[in-house]
Amino acid sequence: MLTLAILTLFGLTACEMPELPSWAKMPSFSFGGEGAENSAAEDCATGTVGKYLAMDWAAAKHTNIYNRKTKLVPSTVVLTANSANIIRLYNGSKGTWSFRADEFFRSVVVVSVLYGNKLVSAPCLEGIKIGSLKWAELSLVPLRQGEYPFGGDEATFGLPFSSPPETGKFIVR
Repeated sequence: MLTLAILTLFGLTACEMPELPSWAKMPSFSFGGEGAENSAAEDCATGTVGKYLAMDWAAAKHTNIYNRKTKLVPSTVVLTANSANIIRLYNGSKGTWSFRADEFFRSVVVVSVLYGNKLVSAPCLEGIKIGSLKWAELSLVPLRQGEYPFGGDEATFGLPFSSPPETGKFIVR
């Protein structure tokens, strides 16, 4: 009898409990965050994108930079100032690669960024987040000669035996 009373009590309280949302109604969370990251306009190089669209992009110098498990290949990229360049970044590692070249991006005009078959205008570029086994293509014109470091900003959190992110440099002549 006591068992019947307890079961009845649970049955009645179950009717009063709020309905839990179904999985289909739950909000989805995205961890992508991939693509071009725009920078503040005051960080951009002088010059408008419009005048660089007329350049001979078919004859542009093509450079591929690969992010491998242990290094960036090539680690040194030589470009010519005031000429059309297409840089293709390929992430061959697991996880998202956040490509950074702050000083370089401030000294170039980024005409366009192609990522995920989407062409984006990003004249003030801060960096690009590239998903695992994906690529990004930058069409740009370097305006100033110099050496500019590039690499990723993956945090190592100061763990023992952790290695810093691989780096390289652009040399603009």
